[in-house]
Amino acid sequence: MSKSKKHKERGKKQNNKTALMSILFVLIIIAIFGSAVYILMSKTASLEPVDKDAIKMTVTMAGFDPGIIRAQAGEPVTINLINPDNSHHTDGGGFHNFILTAGLSSVNITVPPLSQKVFTFTPTQPGEYHWYCDICCGGKENPSMHGTLIVA
Repeated sequence: MSKSKKHKERGKKQNNKTALMSILFVLIIIAIFGSAVYILMSKTASLEPVDKDAIKMTVTMAGFDPGIIRAQAGEPVTINLINPDNSHHTDGGGFHNFILTAGLSSVNITVPPLSQKVFTFTPTQPGEYHWYCDICCGGKENPSMHGTLIVA
């Protein structure tokens, strides 16, 4: 075989090897990215409330759901506060809280990532009261991290 032919064959082998390495690299990146998305999505799945009779409230980086609660003065309000966020959030580590102080006895409940807490309080006076999360996302100043309690 001539020197030129050997050189061309070696070049083809090198090109094939480079192409295979590139494909392998892309597949590894896709596998890593896919695994990361799966882990994050499975960890932020919604949690079923532990108290089915309580008001189910979810708090995430996007805010509270529901954002409005209606109650009667003198009657207890029980909330099942669910935090489906995981600890990988850079702001607050995935923790959230429910703070309600104006006009009522102070309520300050903190719920860790991927967990929930059930709590009860009794509003004594009719009126409109506001709760907020003060841990992440700008805290009390963030308009999406607020809610309203309307007491009749």
